[in-house]
Amino acid sequence: MTRPAVRTLVAAAAIACLAERPAHAHPGHDHTDGAPAAAVPDHMRTRVAELNAAGFASRRPVRVSSDDDTALDDDPAVDHAPASTCDDRAAPAPPSLAIHGHFQPFASSLTLRWDDSFYYVGSNGLPDHPMMIGIRAWQQQVPLPQKYFDQNAWRIPLHPVPALKPATTKNQFLRGAIALAVNGVPIFNPLNNRGADSYLIGELDEWGGHCGRGDDYHYHLPPVHLEKQVGKGRPIAYALDGYPIYGYDEADGSKVTGLDSINGHHGDDGAYHYHATKTHPYLNGGFHGEVVERDGQVDPQPRAQPVRESLPPLAGARITDFKSTGPNKYELKYEINGRPGYVRYAIADDGSVAFTFIDTAGDSTRETYQPSRRRTGESKPNEDKPKENKPANRPATSRGPAPGAARKPWIAEHLAELDVDKNGALTREEMRAEALRTFAAYDIDSDGRLTKSEYDRPGVRTPLAGFVRGHAAEIDADGDTVITKQEVTEFALQLFGKADRNADGKTTLEEASISGPQNRKP
Repeated sequence: MTRPAVRTLVAAAAIACLAERPAHAHPGHDHTDGAPAAAVPDHMRTRVAELNAAGFASRRPVRVSSDDDTALDDDPAVDHAPASTCDDRAAPAPPSLAIHGHFQPFASSLTLRWDDSFYYVGSNGLPDHPMMIGIRAWQQQVPLPQKYFDQNAWRIPLHPVPALKPATTKNQFLRGAIALAVNGVPIFNPLNNRGADSYLIGELDEWGGHCGRGDDYHYHLPPVHLEKQVGKGRPIAYALDGYPIYGYDEADGSKVTGLDSINGHHGDDGAYHYHATKTHPYLNGGFHGEVVERDGQVDPQPRAQPVRESLPPLAGARITDFKSTGPNKYELKYEINGRPGYVRYAIADDGSVAFTFIDTAGDSTRETYQPSRRRTGESKPNEDKPKENKPANRPATSRGPAPGAARKPWIAEHLAELDVDKNGALTREEMRAEALRTFAAYDIDSDGRLTKSEYDRPGVRTPLAGFVRGHAAEIDADGDTVITKQEVTEFALQLFGKADRNADGKTTLEEASISGPQNRKP
């Protein structure tokens, strides 16, 4: 075949690929410039089909790599996509592929590609705006870049199929993302994995996001602030069923009306889309399109890759600042009762993360985590203060007393860690809160039950964690080998009751250290 003929067929195939893309824009919402894709002559379609049948496209994709008609993509080093794939590295997106234009304001930090069925978005999961500031219910996690690329990229259906019975996100889909913002940041259900409204209980920053247990930043509210970058009347996100999500108003600035129970409606042209609202469900309150639910989340979807274990909430902490202190270096500042604490960390080229934790007492702990979760570390208490077993606001590493071992009472051993407000006394409510934190840290699948594989694993670092592992048989009151939240709480309160010798609802170190019969109030 002559080179001019090949050039003609390359162009024909490229046109065919673009022309076959379906239109997803609708009047009032599509701001993509350009005319509709040109029709492809039948004789060119026929010839492309003949080439595909002969195996031409299976050897390498038919692509347009340059405006120069003498430049064909013959570089063997290029990572070629399948023959059915149009890649934004090869040719501009057709006007009909509106979704591509919607992600373009952030294209410099994303990898964008598509095939006949899906639009793929690769990102590190981090936005270009500040994060974490304003959170007052913090689980001690910080933003780390994620590997949402290649086979672990986000995918959005190009041809969403209306579901016969739309699924709701109320008490469903409480794990994982339900949508993807156009800046590549995932959006989770506004209800957290316990079913509580993340916004109302103070878990979210000023931009509607926070970090999950894998140090993965994500939103729980619609990122309407992105309209400043993408423009009014353009999508700020796409639900994982393939339908776009717009801001509070219609493209012409008018009020949104006629939303269904999952915050969506059909436009004047009949195209379905969702809108953000300022009250629950905030964004798509379900899925108008077909999705697959597996293990409480939309499946498939990318997975975060944590480098360290999850931590419990830090009671009383409020995040007041988060900033970059250099290339791949960050500092998070929090306050407890007006006293500052810091988490400083640096991300190395090999993916390891070096942390320095400085608690509100001024004590510091340094730990380095590898992608394989190996950790090294050292503690440096403030030299002006007596050395403590653990930094005041870092999770404890003690495994608790060995069953039957002779030692001082467990409450006395751990009272300094359990005394959250540091007033020298442990209250019944503080003990209950510790039981709930420990249970949540072990409950990987958030189903309210701990199996042996969950409670017998290392890596959970709360004062009560080691006790749960070492005394699981005692805690499992009904002997069914499954530990419930109630069983953990009741056992923790029994421990507290033994230490609260005068039954006044609190215990001091002196009181908790006493052995022997209790002196109960009448």
